[in-house]
Amino acid sequence: MDWGNGSDLVSAVCNIAMAGAAIYAASNAKDWLSPKLNERKFKFADELIEKFCILQQEAFYLHADVKQIINTDPEEQGDIAQFRKRWHLMYDRENTYRKNTVSLQTEMERMELWGLKPKNKAEFTKIIKAHLDLAYTISDSLGIGASESQLRLKNSFIYDKKISEKYRAVRASHNNIIKHYSKLFID
Repeated sequence: MDWGNGSDLVSAVCNIAMAGAAIYAASNAKDWLSPKLNERKFKFADELIEKFCILQQEAFYLHADVKQIINTDPEEQGDIAQFRKRWHLMYDRENTYRKNTVSLQTEMERMELWGLKPKNKAEFTKIIKAHLDLAYTISDSLGIGASESQLRLKNSFIYDKKISEKYRAVRASHNNIIKHYSKLFID
């Protein structure tokens, strides 16, 4: 019986050792991957909640600034060109706010790709709807334009209260997600 030369024997032993190492690595990979995936899920959930908080802060400043500008008396608005610039800046900020809200809605849908699902999807849907309602109300209030003084004054009486109500709905809806992750999401 011929055992071959020594290099074939060493090569066979190394192949067996490599196969054993590969099997060991494969069995431990599932133990390593699962915590890493969970870590990424929690990071994603944390980022998502932070984006909701940032959007709420953006809503606060936007609603306050828009209420201030639509209620500016024509006698106190100063230079009409500067006032018109401020008006258009508010309109642009509302547009950005609306885009951020839609983007957050997309993030919510993307969340399921990570294996996370909201325990109560209706709460998150309610928040996004409240933000969109506020954005559309602000857009309507600014839609009259900066130059139409008489219409703008009439418009401010109509929209001042509506903007405040829509912002209160935004704040109330956010109170439902200030919780621990385990109470918001399901793996």
